[in-house]
Amino acid sequence: MKRFVYVTFTLIAMLAITFTSVAAGNPFAGVTTTADGYSTWDSDMVNIESVSQTGAGVYVAVLDTGLVPNWRDFFPSDRIATHLGTGFDQSVSFKAHNDNCGFGVEVGKLRQTTWVGSTGSTHGTHVTSTILGYFYRSNFDAAAGFPLPAIMVRGIAPDVTIIPVKVLADYQVPALPKCTDPGPTPSQSAVFGTSAMVAAGIDYVTDLAISGYRPMVINMSLGGGELEPVEQAAIDRAVANGVVIVAAAGNEGEFGMGYPGAYAPVISAGSVGWTKEWLKPTDSLPRYRMWWLNYQSAPMLAGSADVADPTVAGDVYVSDFSSRELPGQQLDVLAPGSWVRGPFPGDPGFNHLPWWSHGIGDLVGGNGSNFFYVGGTSMATPHVASAAALILQKNPNLTPAQVENILKTTALAIPASGNPLIFDFDHFANIPWDTDCAGTPCDAVGAGLIQLDAAIAATP
Repeated sequence: MKRFVYVTFTLIAMLAITFTSVAAGNPFAGVTTTADGYSTWDSDMVNIESVSQTGAGVYVAVLDTGLVPNWRDFFPSDRIATHLGTGFDQSVSFKAHNDNCGFGVEVGKLRQTTWVGSTGSTHGTHVTSTILGYFYRSNFDAAAGFPLPAIMVRGIAPDVTIIPVKVLADYQVPALPKCTDPGPTPSQSAVFGTSAMVAAGIDYVTDLAISGYRPMVINMSLGGGELEPVEQAAIDRAVANGVVIVAAAGNEGEFGMGYPGAYAPVISAGSVGWTKEWLKPTDSLPRYRMWWLNYQSAPMLAGSADVADPTVAGDVYVSDFSSRELPGQQLDVLAPGSWVRGPFPGDPGFNHLPWWSHGIGDLVGGNGSNFFYVGGTSMATPHVASAAALILQKNPNLTPAQVENILKTTALAIPASGNPLIFDFDHFANIPWDTDCAGTPCDAVGAGLIQLDAAIAATP
């Protein structure tokens, strides 16, 4: 029986509302990079404004749910290598157990398919937006009193070439109407991948790297409970061929890390947030919608998304969901993963209204919005993958181990045990982090928060 590899859980919050009309058509249709776009709290926290590298010449393969068909609404066309994109899936059959509360699973033959995204989740599009940046305008901002023009949001590595590889697909899990513990469950849609699908994606990218598409970084904002041999073999082969692999630590908090993030050759990413998120910079009162964007013009408040320079440990909290390192696991670094803004055009499906349209269906109709605040180690991972790309732009001859060492030795140290926060919008509570996980020693911080300026300076 094959194990499933699930997309790391993402906490999706959609806050406030909007309307103003905009010009017909995407005004950024001819743009090739977001390098001159506006920064955000998460890019400021890792000091992207202090580096000149943009990731040019580096490939980043995003192994995820693929990209939405309307990806050009959000990303420069030149940055997506559609001719290299692909996907892998397997048929999965579920058969109820005799106890009525579980399934047996039969997995079919692996097949290659399209990179065009899953209809059940647009997770991969949001992940890609952190790397590349994106085109943005929200009716919801205007309705909340912040009628911004259409803008570009800068990516962490805005000039890399993205290779979309879909390894997470749509499935229908049947109902369990006779289950009594915890009770009957309805039929439901699910998005996941098998270890064979993930391994095939890794092998495909490794083959590209061997054939000359390098430097190469793999972003895996996904994980499962254990590392299957087929997946481990694919990772070992990729690393042996110079491919840098970055994976999510997992969203299990004190229950420990997921795989492949916990596997030592992989660079794992835990999640942090900003202690001033959701606070007005003028008076520190809570629930300020536009705190995430550094747009210093009316009607924005000065100081929005402005993390102190240099970033200090007092700016940072470890997300409560971020998986801790338990014995036998390896947590490498932390990156912003709480309340990251980005494209999430309809969930489930591709139900959306283009951000550049005149319509207001996202406000008053059944159309989904285009942008969400999303949290998870899935969101931290592309920050770290982008950092690896910037390092490789400066020195494309570095090995994966050397890239990992640079990131870890230049990270901002975060105290292993955190004081309660003044304000944590996630839970409306003061939440500390600590070094004890149900009686087992654990590590929430790894080497600390990545700092791009220090990492680039340390790159030979």
